Amino acid sequence: MKKQNTWMALAVTTFTALALGLSACSEAGVTPGEPMGLTESVATTTFDLNAYPMEINDPTMETMMSERPDPKVKRPARTPFSDLLRALNLTAEQKLTVDRLLSAHNDCVKAALENLRAAEREIIKAARTEAEAVKQQVKDSTLTREAAREQLRAISKRTREALRSLPGREDARAAIKACDDSFIRGLSEILTPDQMATLKRWLASRKGGDTTPPNPRDDKDDKDTTRGTGRG
Repeated sequence: MKKQNTWMALAVTTFTALALGLSACSEAGVTPGEPMGLTESVATTTFDLNAYPMEINDPTMETMMSERPDPKVKRPARTPFSDLLRALNLTAEQKLTVDRLLSAHNDCVKAALENLRAAEREIIKAARTEAEAVKQQVKDSTLTREAAREQLRAISKRTREALRSLPGREDARAAIKACDDSFIRGLSEILTPDQMATLKRWLASRKGGDTTPPNPRDDKDDKDTTRGTGRG
C-alpha cells in the first residue's frame, strides 16, 4: 500500500508541476458540437493504451533472450481523450491550454511507467541468465540440444506470464489513473457549462467499462511462439 501511494503521489506531483500556470479561462456562449462517440460501451484507459506487457525475443541455442524494442517508445503517450476533445468543440484559446495539459499528461504517464518498465527488465534479465545457463549445459555436454530447446520454450512461457502478472502493473495502473484524473480536473477548469455537460456524459459512458484492448503494437507475440531453433 505504501508503494502504491508513492506511485500515485509521484504521478500527481509530476502532472501538477508540469501543468502549473495553466490558465483557467471560461469561454461563454460556446455551444459544443454533438458529442459523437460518447456512447461507446468499451472504456479504454490511458493505462490500457500504454502499459501493455513488454515483449521479448525468445532465446534460442544461437541467440539470447532480449527485450523487443517498442517502435512507439519515443512518441507521446496514447490517450482515450480524442473523441471527448472533438465533441467539446474547443475554442482556439482553450486548445492552447489543452495542448499544455496533454503535454503534462504525457510526461506524467511516462514517469508512472518508469518503475514498471524497470521491473520488467529485471524479469527479462533473470530469464536471460537462466536461459544462458541451459545453453552452457549443452556446451558442457550435460544436456542434449533437444532437452535444452524444451527448457528454453518453458523459460519463454514463464517469462511472458511473469511480465503479465507483475504486481507493479497494478501500481502503475493506479498512478496512470491519477494522471488521467489530473488531466480531467485541469480540463474542467476551462470549460463552459455546456461543455461541462458533455464532459460529464463522457465520464458517465466510461463507468463500468473494464476491458483490455489488444496490444496497440498489433503484434501476436503474447502467445508462446518459441520454436527452439536457430531462428532469432
